[in-house]
Amino acid sequence: MNDTAQKKLTAKYLAIISGSIVLIVSLFMILNFVQIKIHHPIESNTVDTMVKKLVTTDDEQTLREEIRVVDLLARKAYFSYLWQLKTGAWLAIISGLVFVFSLRYYFKKENITPANEQKAADFWLNRNKERKWLIISVSGLAIVAFGLSFATNDYYTDFSKFVKNETKEIATSKAAIKDTTTQINDTTTVDSTTVADFPTDAEIKQNHPAFRGPYGLGVSYKTKLPTDWDGTSGKNIKWKKAIPLPGLNSPVIWGNQLYISGANEKTRKVFCYNRLNGNLLWTVDVKGIAGSPAKSPKVTNDTGHSASGLTTDGKRVYALFSNGDLIAIDNSGKQIWAKNLGVPDNHYGHSSSLQFFKDKLIIQYDDNKSCKLFAFSTQTGEEVWKTVRSGKISWTSPVIVPKGNGAEIIVNNLPYIAAYNAETGKEKWKVECLTGEVGSSPAYGGGMVFTANEYAKMVGIKDGKIVWEGFDYLPDVSSPVAYKDMVFFTTSYGDLACFNQKDGAVLWHHEFDNGFYGSPVIADGKLYCIDRTGTTVIVEAAREFKLIGQPILGEKSDCTPAFADGTIYIRGQKNLYCISK
Repeated sequence: MNDTAQKKLTAKYLAIISGSIVLIVSLFMILNFVQIKIHHPIESNTVDTMVKKLVTTDDEQTLREEIRVVDLLARKAYFSYLWQLKTGAWLAIISGLVFVFSLRYYFKKENITPANEQKAADFWLNRNKERKWLIISVSGLAIVAFGLSFATNDYYTDFSKFVKNETKEIATSKAAIKDTTTQINDTTTVDSTTVADFPTDAEIKQNHPAFRGPYGLGVSYKTKLPTDWDGTSGKNIKWKKAIPLPGLNSPVIWGNQLYISGANEKTRKVFCYNRLNGNLLWTVDVKGIAGSPAKSPKVTNDTGHSASGLTTDGKRVYALFSNGDLIAIDNSGKQIWAKNLGVPDNHYGHSSSLQFFKDKLIIQYDDNKSCKLFAFSTQTGEEVWKTVRSGKISWTSPVIVPKGNGAEIIVNNLPYIAAYNAETGKEKWKVECLTGEVGSSPAYGGGMVFTANEYAKMVGIKDGKIVWEGFDYLPDVSSPVAYKDMVFFTTSYGDLACFNQKDGAVLWHHEFDNGFYGSPVIADGKLYCIDRTGTTVIVEAAREFKLIGQPILGEKSDCTPAFADGTIYIRGQKNLYCISK
């Protein structure tokens, strides 16, 4: 067989294969159109029926979860059909082009002698007719399929509108039932392609989902908390568990599950405990992430490889490590998604804790090269927005400030404190007021933002403008907390001070024997702050100093306590403690 004959044979097979693909894909798209015309991805009365049940049900929480499951099914159906539509279109286009060019080559005229000219002319005339009808038949079927696919796409638009309308109706119906039910979807926003999947404000405040509690603001809503314990003797220690890997992140809690992470140069893990009895429910070994470096970066002992606080939205828990590995894990310990953000150029090690807002995972990623604020989809890990910020490296964590017209993300870095729109990442205001190595995160309360840094100053800010400044009792590592009309600061020298929010006047201060790295948290009307020896200083959160207790852990700790009803959880240097009366 000569070279020309071989090429024609190849073209023949390519035409047969590509033509078959066009026919199969076109038929599939036609059947797809017929199917969704007969059976919608999700019946429109499903959510309506479930909402009506909210009026009479005694198990409201379970029904809320069922509604979220229905929303999830709607999303899956929508994206499944959309993927089929786009994939089918591309397959048909590419295969169709291959079919046309292969057929043209196969039917290409060959050189003929004059004696055979008339016979050859009749032969090629017949072959041209065959080629013409083949192309017309396949193209006609493909055109019909594409026409129906556009009609299908219109349905997708209607479907996403349906999901949006149904979600709005849920919020409206629940508002008429009662306030707690209203919050199922009151904080939900829906765009043209997805239904929100995130907890309500009430659910967030019922848990301890991030470093310093709900929204990272340092205020817990738990009550009946212990004020006296002894980790050495076991007094009021419900359980104590050795931590398998070192880490400086504090516990986060959702429901009965407690999460921490640990890491060294070679190993990174996320741990989930039953907070009631301390049983280790699962461990996830964080490895095999695309882009993850072969060698971990150098870090200092007081930062380590797992300093960033985790966060959880009740559906998934999220963890970040010193090498830039970011992972999302569901409640059963299954990895949902993971990515590497790039190894941070950080001479101490990365330590900024994670936060979430609605269905966005918020990450402050500052290093010596650039300062960035990210929002990733909590469901898929896809980047929603990225804001490159001016300034230099910091070791602080973002806080979320919910507001009636949206929410703001407040972050510190050198030399700025700034606010960003939580939905878009756009800067709302920025104030230059910090110097040195910025490690203290901001606080919010009473409509004001507060920040400070050692060898710099303390400021109270309202609407992006400095209201007052102070120069005493400046923190180095720990972050302030605002409560009622007060704001509290602790320092690495052992100072604990209370200021008036309005004008920055010192209401009281007290000097303790040991310094504070862990940040103070308000709970049950009391201020809890752990010094570096593991002693928890407990004072009344009031305008006058009143010491309640100084219970000891029995080991060092630079972490921040986490709270559940009647229970405190503290991560020590070696052990995890559950403290309860």
